[in-house]
Amino acid sequence: MIRVLLSCLMLCCLLPGSLSAAPLILEDCALRPIPLHTFASGHDEGSQAMTVEQVARLPMDGWQRLRQGNLVRGAGKPPLWLRLELENRSAAFCQVFVLSGSSNNRDIQLYQQRDGGWLSAVGGASHPLREWPEQVRLPAFPVLLEPGARALLLMRVTSTLPTFVLPELVSHQGLLKQRMDESLADGMVYGIVLSLILFSLALGRIFRLRLLIAHAMAVLSHCLYVALANGYGFVHLWPDMPGLDLGLVLAAQALCSVLVFAYLRVLLQMGRQPYPLNLCMTLCQVAFVAYALLRILFPEQLEGAYAVRNALSVVGQVVLWSAVFIGYRRRLGYDWFCYLVPSLLTLQLSLVLVHRLGWSPFSPFEYSFFSLSTLPGAVLLLYTLVSQVALGRRREKQALADIEQIKQAEQERLEHSIAERTAQLGEALRNQQLLMARIGHDLRTPLLGMIDHARALPEQRKSSESVARAIERSAHMQLELIDELLEYARNDVRQLELLAAPGYLFGFLKETREQGRYLAERHGNRLQCHFADDLPLLVNADFRRLRQTLVNLLANAAKYTHDGDIQLSVECLPDPPEGQVLLRFCVQDTGIGIASKDLARLQEPFSRGSNVAGRPGVGLGLYIVQQMLGLMGSSLQVASAPGQGSRFSFDLQVELAGEQELEQVFIESYSRLRDGQGLRVLIVDDIAITREMLYELLAGYGYDAEACGSGEEALCFLQTEQVDIMIIDQMMPDMNGWELLELVRQQWPTLPVVLYSASPPRRPEHLPASLDFDACLLKPVQTDDLLAVLERLPEHACASA
Repeated sequence: MIRVLLSCLMLCCLLPGSLSAAPLILEDCALRPIPLHTFASGHDEGSQAMTVEQVARLPMDGWQRLRQGNLVRGAGKPPLWLRLELENRSAAFCQVFVLSGSSNNRDIQLYQQRDGGWLSAVGGASHPLREWPEQVRLPAFPVLLEPGARALLLMRVTSTLPTFVLPELVSHQGLLKQRMDESLADGMVYGIVLSLILFSLALGRIFRLRLLIAHAMAVLSHCLYVALANGYGFVHLWPDMPGLDLGLVLAAQALCSVLVFAYLRVLLQMGRQPYPLNLCMTLCQVAFVAYALLRILFPEQLEGAYAVRNALSVVGQVVLWSAVFIGYRRRLGYDWFCYLVPSLLTLQLSLVLVHRLGWSPFSPFEYSFFSLSTLPGAVLLLYTLVSQVALGRRREKQALADIEQIKQAEQERLEHSIAERTAQLGEALRNQQLLMARIGHDLRTPLLGMIDHARALPEQRKSSESVARAIERSAHMQLELIDELLEYARNDVRQLELLAAPGYLFGFLKETREQGRYLAERHGNRLQCHFADDLPLLVNADFRRLRQTLVNLLANAAKYTHDGDIQLSVECLPDPPEGQVLLRFCVQDTGIGIASKDLARLQEPFSRGSNVAGRPGVGLGLYIVQQMLGLMGSSLQVASAPGQGSRFSFDLQVELAGEQELEQVFIESYSRLRDGQGLRVLIVDDIAITREMLYELLAGYGYDAEACGSGEEALCFLQTEQVDIMIIDQMMPDMNGWELLELVRQQWPTLPVVLYSASPPRRPEHLPASLDFDACLLKPVQTDDLLAVLERLPEHACASA
């Protein structure tokens, strides 16, 4: 605003009709500063360079009165010639000085007619400083007039930078006073602004205030540009390098534009705005740098350069206001300052463009008090400094409040943790007692089984293998319980956890059925099992916990039933979630039953029914079942009446699994030394992991194993190769195991075929009952059982042949 007011005062007489080509009469040598545009006339040189003699010979009608458009230079315009006549009517010699105006007038030539010739002098940053008549920052040309003398002055002004020609005539004293005033004003302004910038940078660095640092850097770059454009660098640092000075001014201008956009990025929170808008702002910064580089590398190519600069400035304003609009729509929390800064930048650009087009007398490039143009940026920086410090103070208070709240919360958490830990220790002691009781309870079943089988061993020498297998199974159950005890000891007070893993459902049910049959027969009962045909082959479940649950229910049913029937059934319920299955397990007996008043009490540990006096037990079976089911997300349903038996059921939702998810397709078991003797075994299974594992197992025992992924592939293999035994899967996509068996029996009737499937054998109705496999094994089989079958089948085949 200060620059605008000064321009208004200096150009108040630029109106058409106030200009005159009359000579300027000097009545007194100690004159005040006189603007010369009132007395001078102008002439545009055009594209052809003119000598001073050619200009002097121009007729008077070739000169024109100075108007607004004549005084705007740069931006690709031709040089301007000024013609001025001075007449000294004082009685003394007069020494006056002619000033051209802005420091951006980089090439100034003054010619004074004397003794029929021309005295010339040069100034401006296009000429080395040593060639100037007065080696000071703003070119000043001395003119000496004798009393009564009259002098003709011709001044040629041109510039590669935007400028405004405001010639002025001052006395020697006036020139000294003007320079002192300018130096004092520049020193004060630069001192205040630079001190504010350094303080802002230090404060921003200490408190990590990005906005304050970005704003300070933008103002600092503007100060650098102003200082270089005002001639301080040329006069004091590189007086003999005009080309370097122009390059540095252009580079400082580009740096200022880039840092202003960087400041606007932080102010307008561009990180939260769309990526295309950020890209446009980045491209604007790159364009300003590229423009400066082209101007530096090709300083003489001015045609269209200023139009490009103006276009870049307009595009930058469009991007800037687009960011303001989008930020407003996105509710980024802009305050009034976020709208003020873009508005001031737009106003500044408008003044520059209007001035360059010659539409306004207000000049942004006046030579006087040019350093004051940094004050608006300094005032904005001061506001940013105050607001950021206030923001930092608010953040500090908020941080202190948060710290106090955290301390209070930590104190409460500590007190709660102590109370919770105390409760956990109490619960851990209780859990430890219950765990010991539960494991002691569960250990009774396999131990009693081992004892019974050990007693029967001398009487069943012929079936010693099955007895040994039963003893091995009971020992495995004990190992699982011991592992659980060790896990509890490692986890201290942690609750039991589920360890779900994919597994074969029918193989699990077969093992549970064998164990349940032993428990039932021990008390003279009969076990009946019903497993629905639509049960999934593989599920993801914690089979160890599920086994403990079912064994406890079967053990309870066997314990309180004598010479009766026990039934275990498993079925699928309708409408399960996608990728899962809902299974219902049910154990029903014909035993003594449970009174309705005892049902709730039996859910507690060490509680027994009122009708079980004299029967062995400690009252933990149903409590253990409830604990396991709660862990698996289910609950036990009991229906019973005294003397009518009991029915225990629960629903369990598990995920479906695929055979390719398994880590093992058989159970490693101890086997005596076996030798396949090179027998060739063909494995037919559509699951790659099953083929690979069986291949590695059989190859390790001396068998010559081959593998096929489908029935068609197996038939092609049999046409060309000799095979001793086949192991095939039941469920395969193209040709199932029964269809493959039928074709094999037709062509190779004596070839032993073993079914190794995840489900029990399910013969299709259209096949004859005489069609059957030589052996059927349910996945996952124990390796000892598989090897025993393979060892027996060739002998059986030879005997049949």
